[in-house]
Amino acid sequence: MMDFLPHLDKNAAYIWACYGLGLVLIGGAVIGVMLKARAAKSALERMNVSDEDAS
Repeated sequence: MMDFLPHLDKNAAYIWACYGLGLVLIGGAVIGVMLKARAAKSALERMNVSDEDAS
């Protein structure tokens, strides 16, 4: 059932630290991409508004 988890022995803390670090790094990357996408969308909307005003 839980074959994807390692056998917990003397390296348990190291293994879980690796899982935790991976989760933090992936989560940080996802949040960073979401923030950059939101900033790009705002910049695009500002450019579109300035183009309409110039016309």
